[in-house]
Amino acid sequence: MTGGKQMLELILGGVLFACCAYTGMGIRAYYRKRKEMFEQYAGYLDYLQEDIGFLKTPLVECTREYCKGKKGEFIKILSRYCSMLEEGKVSREDFDELFSSPYIEKRYRKELSYVFYGLGKVDADTQTENLRKARAAAETPLNFYKKKYETTGTLAFKLGVVLGIAAMILAA
Repeated sequence: MTGGKQMLELILGGVLFACCAYTGMGIRAYYRKRKEMFEQYAGYLDYLQEDIGFLKTPLVECTREYCKGKKGEFIKILSRYCSMLEEGKVSREDFDELFSSPYIEKRYRKELSYVFYGLGKVDADTQTENLRKARAAAETPLNFYKKKYETTGTLAFKLGVVLGIAAMILAA
């Protein structure tokens, strides 16, 4: 009977460890996705500045080219953005809905929506200047999310593992 109880305690400890560690991993992944979202946004703005300023490539073509071989939440948004443009969905509500992601805080949704709503509606020089301003504004959330990932995300993962080990020890 003692062997069965020990096995049950071991299994319970393992399950508790896995739950705590998985929670820590989930929190870290959430912060990583937020960081990657703004890294890709900043990269996209840089890419657009170059293509619009020098090559004058059409917006949908330029966006699809940027997305090739890339993955992530922002790339999914860009794919939906291209589809919207091709379908003629260009209302403010469409753009607001486009950026309704759990990885984008409400305070940045309007900003992103405004930037994308304005793409392709002015001459190349004005567009390049607007992209430069948007890129400069993207630095604040980008740096914030990088720091948040390095601190809170990493800490959450480590804390999850430590709590999991503690729960495993207490269960035994």
